Amino acid sequence: TPFKEGSLLLNEQHFYKNSILKQWTSKHAHPVTLRQLANFGKRMTQEKIVSSANFVRTEIPTRLSLKIDELQQLPYQITSNHHINQVYQSYYHCFNAFRKIEEIKSLQENEKFCKFVYNMLNDHLIVLPHLMMGALEVSILGLMSQKDLDEFMSSMLRSRMSRRVIMDQHISMSRAFMENQKNNNHSNEVKPPDYVGEAFHYCSAHRHLRLSYDKITIFMKSLYPQLQMPELQINGDDVKFQFMTNHLNYIFTELLRNSLKSTIVQFMKLNKLHEPVSNLKPPPIIVDITNTKSELTFKISDQGGGIPPEKMETLWSFGKPPNSAMEHLENFHKIPGLTIPKKLPIEEHHYFRDLSERTHSYLTDDLGNILDTIGTMEMTSHDDSESTLESLASRPFELTLGISLPMCKVYTDYWNGVLEASSMYGYGSDFYLKLRKLGNKSDTAQLDKA
Repeated sequence: TPFKEGSLLLNEQHFYKNSILKQWTSKHAHPVTLRQLANFGKRMTQEKIVSSANFVRTEIPTRLSLKIDELQQLPYQITSNHHINQVYQSYYHCFNAFRKIEEIKSLQENEKFCKFVYNMLNDHLIVLPHLMMGALEVSILGLMSQKDLDEFMSSMLRSRMSRRVIMDQHISMSRAFMENQKNNNHSNEVKPPDYVGEAFHYCSAHRHLRLSYDKITIFMKSLYPQLQMPELQINGDDVKFQFMTNHLNYIFTELLRNSLKSTIVQFMKLNKLHEPVSNLKPPPIIVDITNTKSELTFKISDQGGGIPPEKMETLWSFGKPPNSAMEHLENFHKIPGLTIPKKLPIEEHHYFRDLSERTHSYLTDDLGNILDTIGTMEMTSHDDSESTLESLASRPFELTLGISLPMCKVYTDYWNGVLEASSMYGYGSDFYLKLRKLGNKSDTAQLDKA
Protein backbone atom coordinates (compact mmCIF):
# COMPACT_ATOMS: atom_id res chain seq x y z
CA THR A 1 0.00 0.00 0.00
CA PRO A 2 1.31 3.51 -0.74
CA PHE A 3 -0.21 4.85 2.48
CA LYS A 4 1.77 4.77 5.70
CA GLU A 5 0.81 2.23 8.33
CA GLY A 6 -0.25 3.69 11.64
CA SER A 7 -2.01 6.70 10.14
CA LEU A 8 -5.57 7.05 11.35
CA LEU A 9 -6.59 9.27 8.45
CA LEU A 10 -4.08 9.10 5.60
CA ASN A 11 -5.75 6.48 3.43
CA GLU A 12 -7.36 6.41 0.02
CA GLN A 13 -10.96 6.59 1.24
CA HIS A 14 -10.33 9.57 3.46
CA PHE A 15 -7.95 11.43 1.20
CA TYR A 16 -9.94 11.40 -2.00
CA LYS A 17 -13.56 10.94 -0.98
CA ASN A 18 -14.07 13.39 1.83
CA SER A 19 -17.25 15.24 0.82
CA ILE A 20 -17.69 16.85 4.26
CA LEU A 21 -14.35 18.61 4.00
CA LYS A 22 -15.20 19.88 0.51
CA GLN A 23 -18.38 21.46 1.84
CA TRP A 24 -16.35 23.43 4.36
CA THR A 25 -13.55 24.43 1.97
CA SER A 26 -16.18 26.03 -0.27
CA LYS A 27 -16.78 28.56 2.50
CA HIS A 28 -14.63 31.64 3.03
CA ALA A 29 -12.82 32.63 6.19
CA HIS A 30 -13.98 35.98 7.51
CA PRO A 31 -11.24 38.62 7.49
CA VAL A 32 -10.86 39.82 11.08
CA THR A 33 -8.71 42.68 12.29
CA LEU A 34 -7.37 42.95 15.79
CA ARG A 35 -9.19 46.26 16.13
CA GLN A 36 -12.51 44.62 15.24
CA LEU A 37 -12.04 42.10 18.03
CA ALA A 38 -11.07 44.88 20.42
CA ASN A 39 -14.08 47.04 19.55
CA PHE A 40 -16.35 44.03 19.95
CA GLY A 41 -15.06 43.48 23.48
CA LYS A 42 -15.10 47.08 24.73
CA ARG A 43 -18.52 46.71 26.34
CA MET A 44 -19.54 43.11 26.90
CA THR A 45 -23.07 41.73 27.20
CA GLN A 46 -24.49 38.24 27.38
CA GLU A 47 -25.63 38.54 23.77
CA LYS A 48 -22.14 39.52 22.64
CA ILE A 49 -20.53 36.61 24.47
CA VAL A 50 -22.92 34.11 22.86
CA SER A 51 -22.42 35.75 19.45
CA SER A 52 -18.64 35.53 19.87
CA ALA A 53 -18.90 31.84 20.81
CA ASN A 54 -20.86 31.04 17.67
CA PHE A 55 -18.41 32.98 15.53
CA VAL A 56 -15.54 30.88 16.93
CA ARG A 57 -17.64 27.71 16.58
CA THR A 58 -18.04 28.21 12.81
CA GLU A 59 -14.92 30.19 11.92
CA ILE A 60 -12.32 27.78 13.33
CA PRO A 61 -13.48 24.68 11.39
CA THR A 62 -13.68 26.81 8.23
CA ARG A 63 -10.09 27.93 8.68
CA LEU A 64 -8.93 24.43 9.59
CA SER A 65 -10.58 22.96 6.51
CA LEU A 66 -8.58 25.35 4.31
CA LYS A 67 -5.29 24.30 5.94
CA ILE A 68 -6.21 20.62 5.62
CA ASP A 69 -6.93 21.20 1.94
CA GLU A 70 -3.56 22.95 1.60
CA LEU A 71 -1.83 19.95 3.18
CA GLN A 72 -3.66 17.62 0.79
CA GLN A 73 -2.29 19.60 -2.17
CA LEU A 74 1.31 18.91 -1.15
CA PRO A 75 3.26 16.12 -2.85
CA TYR A 76 2.48 12.81 -1.18
CA GLN A 77 6.11 12.42 -0.04
CA ILE A 78 5.65 15.50 2.12
CA THR A 79 2.14 14.82 3.44
CA SER A 80 3.13 11.28 4.38
CA ASN A 81 6.17 12.45 6.37
CA HIS A 82 5.58 11.21 9.92
CA HIS A 83 5.63 14.66 11.51
CA ILE A 84 3.59 16.41 8.81
CA ASN A 85 1.16 13.48 8.96
CA GLN A 86 0.74 14.05 12.70
CA VAL A 87 -0.08 17.71 12.03
CA TYR A 88 -2.57 16.66 9.36
CA GLN A 89 -4.30 14.20 11.68
CA SER A 90 -4.35 16.71 14.51
CA TYR A 91 -5.97 19.35 12.32
CA TYR A 92 -8.53 16.94 10.93
CA HIS A 93 -9.61 15.68 14.35
CA CYS A 94 -9.84 19.27 15.56
CA PHE A 95 -11.92 20.18 12.50
CA ASN A 96 -14.20 17.20 13.11
CA ALA A 97 -14.70 18.07 16.78
CA PHE A 98 -15.52 21.74 16.07
CA ARG A 99 -17.96 21.11 13.21
CA LYS A 100 -20.11 18.83 15.39
CA ILE A 101 -20.76 21.44 18.07
CA GLU A 102 -24.32 22.71 17.99
CA GLU A 103 -25.32 26.35 18.17
CA ILE A 104 -24.55 27.98 21.51
CA LYS A 105 -27.55 29.74 23.04
CA SER A 106 -26.69 30.51 26.66
CA LEU A 107 -23.86 31.44 29.01
CA GLN A 108 -23.94 27.94 30.47
CA GLU A 109 -23.39 26.43 27.03
CA ASN A 110 -20.65 28.98 26.39
CA GLU A 111 -18.89 27.97 29.61
CA LYS A 112 -18.76 24.38 28.39
CA PHE A 113 -17.61 25.61 24.98
CA CYS A 114 -14.77 27.61 26.59
CA LYS A 115 -13.57 24.46 28.34
CA PHE A 116 -13.62 22.68 25.00
CA VAL A 117 -11.63 25.48 23.31
CA TYR A 118 -9.12 25.71 26.16
CA ASN A 119 -8.46 21.98 26.10
CA MET A 120 -8.17 22.11 22.33
CA LEU A 121 -5.51 24.81 22.59
CA ASN A 122 -3.57 22.79 25.14
CA ASP A 123 -3.79 19.52 23.25
CA HIS A 124 -2.37 21.05 20.10
CA LEU A 125 0.81 22.47 21.64
CA ILE A 126 2.68 19.46 20.28
CA VAL A 127 1.83 20.47 16.70
CA LEU A 128 4.61 23.08 16.61
CA PRO A 129 7.48 20.66 17.36
CA HIS A 130 6.05 18.26 14.76
CA LEU A 131 6.02 21.06 12.18
CA MET A 132 9.62 21.94 12.97
CA MET A 133 10.92 18.39 12.79
CA GLY A 134 8.92 17.81 9.62
CA ALA A 135 10.55 20.88 8.05
CA LEU A 136 14.01 19.55 8.93
CA GLU A 137 13.27 16.13 7.43
CA VAL A 138 11.92 17.80 4.27
CA SER A 139 15.18 19.80 4.09
CA ILE A 140 17.31 16.68 4.47
CA LEU A 141 15.49 14.91 1.64
CA GLY A 142 15.40 18.02 -0.55
CA LEU A 143 11.64 17.68 -1.12
CA MET A 144 11.04 21.45 -1.21
CA SER A 145 13.16 24.45 -2.09
CA GLN A 146 14.17 26.74 0.77
CA LYS A 147 11.80 29.42 -0.54
CA ASP A 148 8.83 27.04 -0.83
CA LEU A 149 9.50 25.53 2.59
CA ASP A 150 9.68 28.95 4.23
CA GLU A 151 6.40 29.96 2.57
CA PHE A 152 4.76 26.72 3.73
CA MET A 153 5.99 27.11 7.32
CA SER A 154 5.08 30.78 7.43
CA SER A 155 1.59 30.00 6.12
CA MET A 156 1.07 27.21 8.66
CA LEU A 157 2.38 29.25 11.58
CA ARG A 158 0.55 32.48 10.73
CA SER A 159 -2.78 30.69 10.26
CA ARG A 160 -2.17 28.82 13.52
CA MET A 161 -1.53 32.10 15.34
CA SER A 162 -4.68 33.66 13.88
CA ARG A 163 -6.83 30.75 15.05
CA ARG A 164 -5.28 30.78 18.50
CA VAL A 165 -5.66 34.54 18.94
CA ILE A 166 -9.34 34.31 17.97
CA MET A 167 -9.90 31.45 20.41
CA ASP A 168 -7.83 33.05 23.19
CA GLN A 169 -9.69 36.31 22.80
CA HIS A 170 -13.06 34.61 23.21
CA ILE A 171 -11.93 32.69 26.31
CA SER A 172 -10.47 35.87 27.84
CA MET A 173 -13.62 37.89 27.14
CA SER A 174 -15.82 35.15 28.58
CA ARG A 175 -13.72 34.91 31.73
CA ALA A 176 -13.74 38.69 32.22
CA PHE A 177 -17.51 38.84 31.72
CA MET A 178 -18.18 35.97 34.12
CA GLU A 179 -15.88 37.53 36.71
CA ASN A 180 -17.92 40.74 36.51
CA GLN A 181 -21.10 38.72 36.94
CA LYS A 182 -19.75 36.94 40.02
CA ASN A 183 -18.72 40.24 41.58
CA ASN A 184 -22.15 41.73 40.82
CA ASN A 185 -20.46 44.28 38.59
CA HIS A 186 -22.97 44.79 35.82
CA SER A 187 -21.63 48.12 34.63
CA ASN A 188 -19.10 46.63 32.22
CA GLU A 189 -17.36 49.96 31.93
CA VAL A 190 -16.10 50.93 28.49
CA LYS A 191 -12.46 50.07 27.87
CA PRO A 192 -9.88 52.83 27.15
CA PRO A 193 -9.39 54.04 23.54
CA ASP A 194 -6.20 52.04 23.04
CA TYR A 195 -7.74 48.75 24.24
CA VAL A 196 -6.83 45.83 21.94
CA GLY A 197 -8.49 42.92 23.68
CA GLU A 198 -8.62 40.89 26.90
CA ALA A 199 -5.90 38.51 25.65
CA PHE A 200 -3.37 41.36 25.41
CA HIS A 201 -1.57 42.87 28.39
CA TYR A 202 0.41 46.03 29.10
CA CYS A 203 4.07 45.09 28.95
CA SER A 204 6.99 46.98 30.45
CA ALA A 205 9.91 47.02 28.00
CA HIS A 206 12.51 47.11 30.79
CA ARG A 207 10.76 44.51 32.96
CA HIS A 208 10.42 41.95 30.20
CA LEU A 209 13.99 42.45 29.01
CA ARG A 210 15.23 42.02 32.60
CA LEU A 211 12.99 39.01 33.17
CA SER A 212 14.41 37.30 30.09
CA TYR A 213 17.99 38.24 30.99
CA ASP A 214 17.67 37.06 34.60
CA LYS A 215 16.24 33.69 33.62
CA ILE A 216 19.00 33.11 31.06
CA THR A 217 21.83 34.15 33.36
CA ILE A 218 20.58 31.99 36.24
CA PHE A 219 21.05 28.99 33.98
CA MET A 220 24.35 30.21 32.53
CA LYS A 221 25.81 30.76 35.99
CA SER A 222 25.30 27.06 36.62
CA LEU A 223 27.35 26.34 33.49
CA TYR A 224 30.04 28.95 34.21
CA PRO A 225 30.07 29.39 38.01
CA GLN A 226 33.43 31.23 38.04
CA LEU A 227 32.58 33.69 35.27
CA GLN A 228 30.93 37.07 35.68
CA MET A 229 27.93 37.33 33.39
CA PRO A 230 27.85 39.95 30.64
CA GLU A 231 25.96 42.96 31.95
CA LEU A 232 22.66 43.98 30.37
CA GLN A 233 22.66 47.70 29.63
CA ILE A 234 19.29 49.17 28.65
CA ASN A 235 19.27 52.64 27.12
CA GLY A 236 15.92 54.38 26.65
CA ASP A 237 12.65 54.91 28.48
CA ASP A 238 10.71 52.07 30.09
CA VAL A 239 7.86 52.12 27.59
CA LYS A 240 4.55 50.43 28.46
CA PHE A 241 2.77 48.86 25.49
CA GLN A 242 0.10 46.24 24.79
CA PHE A 243 1.23 42.89 23.44
CA MET A 244 0.79 39.16 23.89
CA THR A 245 3.04 38.49 26.87
CA ASN A 246 4.39 35.11 25.86
CA HIS A 247 5.05 36.15 22.28
CA LEU A 248 7.11 39.08 23.55
CA ASN A 249 8.93 36.97 26.14
CA TYR A 250 9.76 34.34 23.55
CA ILE A 251 11.29 36.86 21.13
CA PHE A 252 13.26 38.68 23.87
CA THR A 253 14.52 35.43 25.39
CA GLU A 254 15.73 33.93 22.13
CA LEU A 255 17.52 37.11 21.00
CA LEU A 256 19.19 37.69 24.38
CA ARG A 257 20.04 34.01 24.74
CA ASN A 258 21.88 34.01 21.41
CA SER A 259 23.76 37.20 22.32
CA LEU A 260 24.75 35.98 25.79
CA LYS A 261 25.88 32.60 24.53
CA SER A 262 27.98 34.00 21.69
CA THR A 263 29.48 36.72 23.94
CA ILE A 264 30.69 34.21 26.53
CA VAL A 265 32.04 31.77 23.94
CA GLN A 266 33.86 34.56 22.07
CA PHE A 267 35.21 36.05 25.32
CA MET A 268 36.71 32.73 26.42
CA LYS A 269 38.13 32.17 22.94
CA LEU A 270 39.83 35.59 22.78
CA ASN A 271 41.26 35.22 26.27
CA LYS A 272 42.35 31.63 25.55
CA LEU A 273 40.44 30.41 28.57
CA HIS A 274 39.71 26.73 29.02
CA GLU A 275 37.96 27.45 32.31
CA PRO A 276 36.15 30.68 33.29
CA VAL A 277 37.91 32.96 35.78
CA SER A 278 36.18 35.36 38.17
CA ASN A 279 38.46 38.39 37.73
CA LEU A 280 37.59 38.81 34.03
CA LYS A 281 34.25 40.15 32.80
CA PRO A 282 32.83 39.71 29.29
CA PRO A 283 31.64 42.81 27.41
CA PRO A 284 28.01 43.88 27.99
CA ILE A 285 24.87 43.24 25.98
CA ILE A 286 23.47 46.64 25.06
CA VAL A 287 19.79 47.23 24.28
CA ASP A 288 18.85 50.62 22.84
CA ILE A 289 15.11 51.42 22.93
CA THR A 290 13.65 53.99 20.53
CA ASN A 291 10.04 55.01 21.07
CA THR A 292 7.88 56.67 18.42
CA LYS A 293 4.13 57.23 18.20
CA SER A 294 3.50 54.09 16.18
CA GLU A 295 6.35 51.70 16.97
CA LEU A 296 9.11 50.59 19.32
CA THR A 297 12.60 49.65 18.17
CA PHE A 298 14.94 47.46 20.20
CA LYS A 299 18.57 47.30 19.02
CA ILE A 300 20.35 44.42 20.75
CA SER A 301 24.13 44.64 20.34
CA ASP A 302 26.77 42.15 21.40
CA GLN A 303 30.47 41.45 20.95
CA GLY A 304 29.98 37.74 20.38
CA GLY A 305 32.12 37.33 17.29
CA GLY A 306 29.41 37.86 14.72
CA ILE A 307 27.71 35.42 12.39
CA PRO A 308 29.70 33.47 9.76
CA PRO A 309 28.80 34.76 6.27
CA GLU A 310 27.69 31.32 5.10
CA LYS A 311 25.13 31.14 7.93
CA MET A 312 23.63 34.55 7.18
CA GLU A 313 21.92 33.10 4.09
CA THR A 314 19.76 30.75 6.13
CA LEU A 315 19.63 32.74 9.39
CA TRP A 316 15.86 33.38 9.10
CA SER A 317 14.99 30.24 7.15
CA PHE A 318 13.42 26.95 8.22
CA GLY A 319 15.06 25.39 5.18
CA LYS A 320 18.60 24.37 6.06
CA PRO A 321 21.35 22.67 4.04
CA PRO A 322 21.03 18.87 4.44
CA ASN A 323 24.06 18.54 6.74
CA SER A 324 22.84 21.31 9.05
CA ALA A 325 19.28 19.98 8.98
CA MET A 326 20.54 16.52 9.94
CA GLU A 327 22.49 17.96 12.87
CA HIS A 328 19.48 19.94 14.11
CA LEU A 329 17.19 16.92 13.76
CA GLU A 330 19.61 14.76 15.73
CA ASN A 331 19.66 17.43 18.43
CA PHE A 332 15.85 17.30 18.64
CA HIS A 333 16.12 13.61 19.45
CA LYS A 334 18.82 14.24 22.07
CA ILE A 335 16.54 16.48 24.09
CA PRO A 336 16.23 15.03 27.62
CA GLY A 337 12.89 13.30 28.09
CA LEU A 338 11.85 13.43 24.45
CA THR A 339 8.93 11.03 23.97
CA ILE A 340 6.74 12.24 21.13
CA PRO A 341 3.78 9.87 20.72
CA LYS A 342 3.36 7.95 17.48
CA LYS A 343 -0.26 9.03 17.40
CA LEU A 344 -1.71 12.17 18.93
CA PRO A 345 -4.14 11.20 21.74
CA ILE A 346 -7.16 12.90 20.23
CA GLU A 347 -10.71 11.81 20.92
CA GLU A 348 -13.77 14.03 20.60
CA HIS A 349 -14.96 13.48 24.17
CA HIS A 350 -11.40 14.17 25.32
CA TYR A 351 -11.97 17.90 24.86
CA PHE A 352 -14.75 18.21 27.38
CA ARG A 353 -12.57 17.57 30.42
CA ASP A 354 -12.63 19.95 33.35
CA LEU A 355 -10.95 23.25 32.52
CA SER A 356 -8.48 22.90 35.39
CA GLU A 357 -7.00 19.64 34.08
CA ARG A 358 -3.60 19.78 32.42
CA THR A 359 -3.40 17.95 29.13
CA HIS A 360 0.26 17.09 28.69
CA SER A 361 0.10 13.58 30.13
CA TYR A 362 1.68 12.17 26.99
CA LEU A 363 4.81 14.28 27.54
CA THR A 364 7.42 13.45 30.16
CA ASP A 365 8.17 16.10 32.77
CA ASP A 366 11.63 16.83 31.33
CA LEU A 367 10.18 17.51 27.90
CA GLY A 368 9.06 20.91 29.16
CA ASN A 369 12.62 22.10 28.59
CA ILE A 370 11.86 22.64 24.92
CA LEU A 371 8.84 21.04 23.31
CA ASP A 372 6.19 21.97 25.86
CA THR A 373 7.70 25.45 26.01
CA ILE A 374 7.64 25.99 22.25
CA GLY A 375 3.89 25.48 22.32
CA THR A 376 3.20 27.09 25.69
CA MET A 377 4.66 30.40 24.49
CA GLU A 378 1.45 30.78 22.49
CA MET A 379 -0.74 30.73 25.57
CA THR A 380 -1.58 34.22 26.78
CA SER A 381 -2.03 33.45 30.46
CA HIS A 382 0.29 35.27 32.85
CA ASP A 383 0.45 32.03 34.82
CA ASP A 384 2.61 30.42 32.16
CA SER A 385 4.96 33.28 31.31
CA GLU A 386 7.68 32.83 33.90
CA SER A 387 7.81 29.03 33.74
CA THR A 388 7.94 29.31 29.97
CA LEU A 389 10.90 31.65 30.14
CA GLU A 390 12.71 29.43 32.59
CA SER A 391 12.31 26.42 30.32
CA LEU A 392 13.45 28.35 27.27
CA ALA A 393 16.49 29.77 29.01
CA SER A 394 17.64 26.48 30.50
CA ARG A 395 17.53 24.22 27.47
CA PRO A 396 20.93 22.73 26.56
CA PHE A 397 23.03 25.23 24.59
CA GLU A 398 24.80 22.52 22.64
CA LEU A 399 21.53 21.21 21.22
CA THR A 400 20.91 23.91 18.62
CA LEU A 401 17.70 23.32 16.70
CA GLY A 402 18.02 25.96 13.99
CA ILE A 403 14.48 27.22 14.52
CA SER A 404 14.65 29.95 17.18
CA LEU A 405 15.45 32.90 14.88
CA PRO A 406 13.06 31.77 12.08
CA MET A 407 10.33 31.42 14.73
CA CYS A 408 11.09 34.87 16.15
CA LYS A 409 10.87 36.36 12.67
CA VAL A 410 7.51 34.73 11.91
CA TYR A 411 6.09 35.98 15.21
CA THR A 412 7.47 39.47 14.59
CA ASP A 413 6.16 39.54 11.01
CA TYR A 414 2.75 38.39 12.21
CA TRP A 415 2.37 41.52 14.32
CA ASN A 416 3.56 43.68 11.41
CA GLY A 417 6.96 44.11 13.01
CA VAL A 418 10.44 43.82 11.56
CA LEU A 419 13.34 41.66 12.73
CA GLU A 420 16.71 42.15 11.04
CA ALA A 421 20.36 41.46 11.79
CA SER A 422 23.69 42.96 10.82
CA SER A 423 26.97 41.27 11.65
CA MET A 424 30.65 42.11 11.64
CA TYR A 425 32.22 38.68 11.56
CA GLY A 426 34.97 38.42 14.15
CA TYR A 427 33.50 41.19 16.33
CA GLY A 428 29.76 41.04 17.01
CA SER A 429 26.14 41.37 15.87
CA ASP A 430 23.28 43.85 16.04
CA PHE A 431 19.66 42.65 16.01
CA TYR A 432 16.95 45.19 15.23
CA LEU A 433 13.45 44.39 16.52
CA LYS A 434 10.71 46.81 15.50
CA LEU A 435 7.27 46.26 17.04
CA ARG A 436 4.18 48.20 16.04
CA LYS A 437 2.10 49.51 18.90
CA LEU A 438 -1.05 47.43 18.62
CA GLY A 439 -3.25 50.10 20.18
CA ASN A 440 -2.24 52.68 17.57
CA LYS A 441 -5.05 53.80 15.25
CA SER A 442 -2.93 52.90 12.23
CA ASP A 443 -2.73 49.29 13.42
CA THR A 444 -3.24 46.90 10.49
CA ALA A 445 -2.57 43.59 12.21
CA GLN A 446 -4.85 41.10 10.50
CA LEU A 447 -6.18 37.81 11.82
CA ASP A 448 -7.33 36.77 8.35
CA LYS A 449 -4.55 34.27 7.64
CA ALA A 450 -6.70 31.18 7.28
